[in-house]
This record gives sequence, structure tokens and C-alpha cells, in this order.
Amino acid sequence: MRGQENGTTTRSTMRKALERVLLRSNDGTVIEECRRCGTTLESTLANCPSCGCSDIVEYRIQ
Repeated sequence: MRGQENGTTTRSTMRKALERVLLRSNDGTVIEECRRCGTTLESTLANCPSCGCSDIVEYRIQ
């Protein structure tokens, strides 16, 4: 059931991440993602809001 509850939020977050990548300026794009569950984060957080993991990776796309 957790996937259903968080489905809209996940789609919204993924949509925003894709828009940032596809509609980016020359500044590049930074995507932050939880290493455990793959949740894309909105901003720099200490822990993933989905699974509580503190192992967050940052991808820089130029």
C-alpha cells in the first residue's frame, strides 16, 4: 500500500527532475537521490523521506 500512497508524489518528483534535465540552462542540473530506495529528493535533506536512509547521492548533469 505504501507505493499507492506515495505514487502521486513520486510521479510529481520524477516529472520535476525530468523537466529540470530536459529544460535546463547551461548551468547544469543536480539531481539528489537516495541510494537505498532511489527516491529523487527535492532538496538537500539529511535523510530520505521515504525510507529514512542517510546515504544520499548527488548527480551533476552538464
